[in-house]
Amino acid sequence: MTQKITEATEVVLGRYYLVPTVLGRWSGYSARSWPIIGPRHNDRHCLNFEWDHYHLDARFFPFAYPDSDHQAWKGVMSMPLMTSERMNPTGLSAVVWKRLKCRRTKNPVQDMLVEAVSTAKQWQCLVDDFAGRQALHDGRGWVCPHRKVPLAGQPVEDGVIICPLHLLRIDAETGKVLGSAAQCRGGVAA
Repeated sequence: MTQKITEATEVVLGRYYLVPTVLGRWSGYSARSWPIIGPRHNDRHCLNFEWDHYHLDARFFPFAYPDSDHQAWKGVMSMPLMTSERMNPTGLSAVVWKRLKCRRTKNPVQDMLVEAVSTAKQWQCLVDDFAGRQALHDGRGWVCPHRKVPLAGQPVEDGVIICPLHLLRIDAETGKVLGSAAQCRGGVAA
């Protein structure tokens, strides 16, 4: 039986998982089912992004961009599947779980984006709102306190888990949300 990605404690490259998908148009592509991660939401507070949207899950992204194609991967990470006057104006489909192959364990440019947003004012607002908060543990792993995304299948690097939605940094041992990368130079700190 294929495991739901939300129940995985480890995500294995090349393995198939049941992944939530939503039918919609994204970044100039015609309507198709896109792998998503996390709930439908908007980011009016701090990020000033008023449109309802889902984030794409780069681990199951259907195109095999080379890891060196930073622009494409930045788009996957920073351009959500959304509803607006021009993009999916009639809304998005209901979530449908599909069997998809894991093509990578994280977005190849995630670290570069974490560094870039660590000094951006609107992102600092978000980090400041959550720094020091405790993530909950669901029995498999930590759950990001911002949008309640399970982080058990996300990689741990240097003792830190990065939430793929809004790049919040969470201490893998304690579950505390950390300050930005710029604030934490020289060690892990809240």
